[in-house]
This record gives sequence, structure tokens and C-alpha cells, in this order.
Amino acid sequence: MLTSNDYTELAARCTELASESSETIVAEALRALASDYLARAAKLHQQIRTTPQLFAAIRRHNGSEEQMFGADEQVRHGGQND
Repeated sequence: MLTSNDYTELAARCTELASESSETIVAEALRALASDYLARAAKLHQQIRTTPQLFAAIRRHNGSEEQMFGADEQVRHGGQND
């Protein structure tokens, strides 16, 4: 899977190629591709920034479930710990 830095580098390369192209349609296509790569880089960067918050919420949620399941396990095993 590509990282946000990979997409940023691809966008820079497309922009460079677009500036070197003598064909207008090719240059426009490369600029459009560069724009798409930058959008993908930004999206991945945002996902990376929000991932720790998401994991913290999942841990909080799972922690409450583990407490409930822990109680179930004690009931199933007659209150004995493994």
C-alpha cells in the first residue's frame, strides 16, 4: 500500500513530467493525475492523524466488553480463575 509520502512524490514527478511535455493534452493529463495523487496523499495523512483517536475509542469500548466477558467467564468456570 502506498503512503501519503509516496503519493506526494508521484504528484511531484507528474508535475515535473507535465512541465517537460510539449503535448498539451499529455501535460493536462499529468497535472490532473498529480492533483489526484495530492488528494490521495491528503486523505491518507488525515486518516493517519485520526487513527490514534479511533484506536483509543475502540480500546475504551472493548475494555467495557472485556469486563462483561470476564464476569461471564467466572460464572461459567464456577468462579475459579484459570
